[in-house]
Amino acid sequence: MKRLFAAILCLCLLAGCGRTDSTGDTCRTAEAPGESMVSDTMGGSGEKAVSAGETFRIIQEQPENLLLAKTDGNSADVYTLSLRDAELTLDGNAFDRNEPGAYQSFPDGTLTGALVEVACDLVLETYPGQLAEVTAVNIRSDGFDDRCALYLRVLNDLWAVDEGLNSDITMLSVDLSQTGLSDSEQAAVAWVFGGMHDISETMTMSYEELAAEGYLSDTAPEVDGIPHWKDGCLFTITEQNGQDSIHVEQDSKNITGADPLPRTEEESGAACQLPPAEAEQGQSDFCQPVKTEGGEPDALQNTVTFDAQKWRSALGAYFFTDCTASRDAQGHWGDYTVGAAAIS
Repeated sequence: MKRLFAAILCLCLLAGCGRTDSTGDTCRTAEAPGESMVSDTMGGSGEKAVSAGETFRIIQEQPENLLLAKTDGNSADVYTLSLRDAELTLDGNAFDRNEPGAYQSFPDGTLTGALVEVACDLVLETYPGQLAEVTAVNIRSDGFDDRCALYLRVLNDLWAVDEGLNSDITMLSVDLSQTGLSDSEQAAVAWVFGGMHDISETMTMSYEELAAEGYLSDTAPEVDGIPHWKDGCLFTITEQNGQDSIHVEQDSKNITGADPLPRTEEESGAACQLPPAEAEQGQSDFCQPVKTEGGEPDALQNTVTFDAQKWRSALGAYFFTDCTASRDAQGHWGDYTVGAAAIS
């Protein structure tokens, strides 16, 4: 009897060791606190494991998915996230996009420009990569910056003027290397822009890089011709140097680089700092303009000045010069103005 009981016990233990979960994968021992959740690339499967809790910028929001750029990532760090089965949180609290007023924490009524923290186990190695086996999606109300959406509007406006320059192209390049966007944001903007116009071959090369790679014709010094791109068009945005051309950090620092101060707004629009007692009581009678290091009132808005152009050849290009856009206190970039337009 004892032998029979021992045999049954051994069989039970063996069955427990081979248990699988609902996905068919052998269950893994839980990792100890502090251990990395990164595992090796799965050979030949087109999938790789990623660490939990990565932070991304939302570049585009669609009904069933988000296009993301990893913060401070490289040009390969562009991903899509399906929202079909994802449970969303906003600053750690449950978030339902379909509830009335769900977007009140975000300017312009969209998630585009928001930061999001995603925990997942796998990335499908397509381009953009697809975040898979997602375990957590936390959208943040801080750090909002939709400069990518601003530059997409500029690119589409360039596309629409003198459309003959790009009506028959099969490829395009978007050079945003002279802007404050990260490499991943630049690549994401280029990919979205190409998709909007059904251009599958989209690059992020500059004029010099296109010439070096042989995309442009008649660029050699010994050739007495006009440089041109037979099959494509180059779109470029260049932020001008100076105080206006600032890079807005994720922590929403003001134009001086100092941490944001408690503010209210006078009729003049100047930023004000309240003394502690009055700030607690919500009073504004003692409002004093916040001064920058130069002694001038600090505006509630950050601004950026830039030039934009599309180039098909030395005799076929269109320019927007001295463009200016402003960013409000919530991080939303509004409409931009064009100082002058030119054609060659």
